[in-house]
Amino acid sequence: MYRQFALTPAPGRTIPVAWPLILGALSCWFALAAIATPFDHDESQYVAGAYFSGHMLIFRDFLYLQPPLHSWVYAPLALLFPADMVLAMRLATAASAVATLMVLWQAQRAAGIARDSAWIATLLVGATAAFQFTGSVVRNDMLPTLLASLGMLASLMAMRHCRAGYWAMAGALFGLSITTKLNFAPLGLTTGLFVLMNGGRCGFRAACWLALGALAGMAPMLASWMMAPDAFLYGVLTYGATAPHAWYAANGAFGELDGVEKLTDLLKYLWKGPALAALILLGANWIATRGRIRSPGRRLAIWMTGGALIGAALPTPSQVQYIMPLLPPMALALGYLLDDARQWNGPKRQALLGLLALATIPGMLPTMRDVVAMAQDGSPVLKSQKAAAWAGSIVRAAGQDNEVATLSPHMILGSGLELDPRFATGPFAYRTGWTMGEHMAREVHTMIPATLKDMDRDPPDAILTGYEAGTRKLPMKPDNGMISYARDRGYRMLTMPDGIGRLYLKPKQWKGWLPRH
Repeated sequence: MYRQFALTPAPGRTIPVAWPLILGALSCWFALAAIATPFDHDESQYVAGAYFSGHMLIFRDFLYLQPPLHSWVYAPLALLFPADMVLAMRLATAASAVATLMVLWQAQRAAGIARDSAWIATLLVGATAAFQFTGSVVRNDMLPTLLASLGMLASLMAMRHCRAGYWAMAGALFGLSITTKLNFAPLGLTTGLFVLMNGGRCGFRAACWLALGALAGMAPMLASWMMAPDAFLYGVLTYGATAPHAWYAANGAFGELDGVEKLTDLLKYLWKGPALAALILLGANWIATRGRIRSPGRRLAIWMTGGALIGAALPTPSQVQYIMPLLPPMALALGYLLDDARQWNGPKRQALLGLLALATIPGMLPTMRDVVAMAQDGSPVLKSQKAAAWAGSIVRAAGQDNEVATLSPHMILGSGLELDPRFATGPFAYRTGWTMGEHMAREVHTMIPATLKDMDRDPPDAILTGYEAGTRKLPMKPDNGMISYARDRGYRMLTMPDGIGRLYLKPKQWKGWLPRH
């Protein structure tokens, strides 16, 4: 069964590689990067989503703007490490990055690629800016990359051993990756199309098993939709399709979302590391050898790369993390190319390796700068944890309870204060609140500027601002409404230890609020 896909066994190693040393070096590097990388404000929603998922039902009790799996996987970390949850989540992401690289190496070995070629291809993928960034922060990009890499490995094992169970396993893993991040869907879809188009009658049966597995992998997402259909549809589909356009338009930057700008951004992010050079080399090699590509593993890499490029182009606006679906099939294709290069003459092979090595520099520079900055000024993550602990002690010393409202949950969780669940999305649903209106905001349990007055029924004990003050490209300041709310109600302002944040404390004797005349 499925013999059309049969792969040849992987050859033995030709260059000894001390893999425990490589694994240890990678672990140390990504752990350092996780501690050294400055905060990305997108982290707010992922940290808060995991925090609330530990004791609430996603979508039903709080709004989330992504598929649910990442928040569920990271929820135990918020429960196990309440004072260090951000650090724990970052280190978990770093561990996922290392695991992803190990899976990519193993997938290439399953495809018959030599050990040294597999190591070089794997390390090149790890040197891309996208991999370095998503392996260092709390986002939902590295987990689906790990799951998709496992799905690719399972697909290659299915082609080697010709067993239906492997196809079902591959489908389940691709389904789980989609349940974590939607732009991985084209990757799974093109894998299914490859199986269907290249396997004849056996391919149809394999595609059926793959589809059944995918349905099983997406079952958790279906369950979360059934619990709260309106909130799910808004958070997972409507928000991504409408809110970025509304936000950029409000900031006078709508032109940056057009097709040319998106393509330019994608090329820029591919250039940051060897991804662009690898794609050019692979494209030239595929064109030169078209009609002679008989290896099913090579054809799988081509199909998956096509799907991954679609997935990278789907989100708006383009960001460096969105090229992550491309990296698993690119590692496989690079491994094949490097194996081919073993037959080239010396200068040609050295030129290939030199070009790819040179291309790693733009990808590694940002993380290297962050590590150097941490050695000089300390870790931004550890500093924020100390600042959060300070804020918690200040609020409790003032005789207040524990509730805090903020558009920057990642800067306060770990303080022991309880975040208002209506701020679970950080600044994102809030800053384009006019697109949903008051009724829907209350229905999906989120806060927007028009519903800030709802807090008067049970005002927060503290309000943290200062971290959503706009940027040069997007100058609108989401924090302004929070600051006005606090000032109008007589909250007392304290400066956070980092000099950026502003902590507002509720007056001890709260007697309600009347509008100023």
